Amino acid sequence: MSFAAQFRRELDRLFERRTHWLRSVVAGRSPGKPPAFSRKDVRRAIDKLQSVASDALARDLARDEFEEGVAEKRSWHAKRGKGFLFDDRKWAFLDWFDERFRGRKRAFIYVFWNRRRCVYVGKTARSGRRIASHFDKRWFGPVTRLDVYAMRGRRVLPALECLSIHRFQPTRNKVKAESRKWTRKCELCSIHREIEEEVSSIFRLQTPRPRRKRRRR
Repeated sequence: MSFAAQFRRELDRLFERRTHWLRSVVAGRSPGKPPAFSRKDVRRAIDKLQSVASDALARDLARDEFEEGVAEKRSWHAKRGKGFLFDDRKWAFLDWFDERFRGRKRAFIYVFWNRRRCVYVGKTARSGRRIASHFDKRWFGPVTRLDVYAMRGRRVLPALECLSIHRFQPTRNKVKAESRKWTRKCELCSIHREIEEEVSSIFRLQTPRPRRKRRRR
């Protein structure tokens, strides 16, 4: 099923639940027990719609932003002759980083991978030591590869980190990507906000008035 079809189906389900009583009355049959419909249901639908939007748009949006904002990409493999101790791997990585990016004052996006599964996405505006600080964490053990993206400028850094989180779905990111006034905003987060505002506006819940009983003829 296409992402557009998934999006329409989720909206249709929400609308049918919200209008159950009205459609039953117009159809001339007993409305029966209405399906549960609460703010939690609206929130759940919003989350689902945002998830579908992410699946549909994250890859293309991230690709466009990466093409514009990334100067170069390098990959470091954590399991190929780097030793078994974390300190050995850390120093091997720092030597590799200094050799590849020596003298280049750039900002970086970095992505940790366990084979094809993304583990963690981060950013740094300084050096490889921020990246190497993660080597001491418990989740680093299974990491097989580390991708480092060198940025052309710092303004795009928060937006690219946020889009990378949307696109790669890391298992260890618990905090939302940082955003500042002078930086570019994540386009997908803007779409998420618009979805939330629109759905909340359409399906705004208020205390219902008591319904008058219809007279039988």
